[in-house]
Amino acid sequence: MASKTLKDIAARMRGLDLCMLTTVSDYGRLASRPMSNNGEVEYDGTSYFFTWADSRMARDIEKNKHVQLNFKADKGFLFVAVQGEARVLTDRRVMKDHWHEELRQWFKEGLDTEGLVMLAVDARRIQWWGEEDGEVEL
Repeated sequence: MASKTLKDIAARMRGLDLCMLTTVSDYGRLASRPMSNNGEVEYDGTSYFFTWADSRMARDIEKNKHVQLNFKADKGFLFVAVQGEARVLTDRRVMKDHWHEELRQWFKEGLDTEGLVMLAVDARRIQWWGEEDGEVEL
């Protein structure tokens, strides 16, 4: 697998939306759940997700920041694994930059929804497989 740059994979990730976010649970086991990454954004090495402060995933991240995101393209052959470190953010000013109105279906009061937090996943290593395989360390 050849080493590449973040720019190499960012172009391929454009449009990828759904992923599986995997955290490490209290008991050291892996816990995965589907999340929307908002495929409209230009990938810069950080992914953002909205969730509830009392969700298992937010609690897992508070105890162990190491996570993995797994993406698969809807069309064509592309798989992407992002190993990273996650943070739970509560600053509404930061959250505003990543808010999309379609999120109201889950968070009825928008950014004012009680218990709303945003997860930021900073990639440390990205691997992909497809027409061309690659890897980048950040």
